[in-house]
Amino acid sequence: MRRIFVYLISSLLLCLSVSTAMAQTKKQIAIPADSVRWLNGFTVNVDVASLVTSTLINNGIYSSEAGIQLDLKHKFFPTLEVGFAGANKTSNDNINFKTNGLFERFGVDFNLRKKKPDSKPTNNLFTAGLRLGMSNFNYDVTNVTITDNYWGGATSINYPTQKTSKIWYEFVLGVQVEVIKNLYLGWNIRIRNMISKDIPGEVAPWYIPGFGKNTGSNYGFNYTLGYHFWPQKKIVKKTNVIIIQKKENQTNK
Repeated sequence: MRRIFVYLISSLLLCLSVSTAMAQTKKQIAIPADSVRWLNGFTVNVDVASLVTSTLINNGIYSSEAGIQLDLKHKFFPTLEVGFAGANKTSNDNINFKTNGLFERFGVDFNLRKKKPDSKPTNNLFTAGLRLGMSNFNYDVTNVTITDNYWGGATSINYPTQKTSKIWYEFVLGVQVEVIKNLYLGWNIRIRNMISKDIPGEVAPWYIPGFGKNTGSNYGFNYTLGYHFWPQKKIVKKTNVIIIQKKENQTNK
């Protein structure tokens, strides 16, 4: 019995000695969260909707536009849009209105889509933004009939080469989806509100390039095709605490 007891004690001491010799030292290293570079390239967009409607729908109005959009932290998207638009329209009483000109808009979009924990990374966007638009253009109003209610009769008056500048702002809500690597399809809706006022006594333009029909406010729609240039890879880091185990050989003398 005594021999068995001695054997057990010796075995226990031997196990403790081995475990001490192969002791594991644990170190914890905390690494910062996932992040994206400040500048993540830019996207060039072309409005497909305006090209299709201008080609297929003969309503006397035509336009085309494109834009460039910077990607800052995948959260903020400063945007510049430029285009060319015009109209050649005759009213029911034979008054003709004709114009064309360049327009530009600039502003910023904000990504409303928040990344959920443990979700897969995505480049798809759901954005809301604001634009300031402007256009300097000439227009012609011809065959305006003036009736003399006192003496009777009528005469036709023309107003050629009228010049004006218009400024407006827009609220924009849109979606962009990456269909294949760096190639995007998107759409947005716009609520436009005019800032510039027509001068009393002058013949106001019926159509404004980039804004549309000259009303106090109107709606617009764009369907875009875009390509993203110079994409930056995400800086992939983990918030998890990583436990590193090292074996230290200890010798008992």
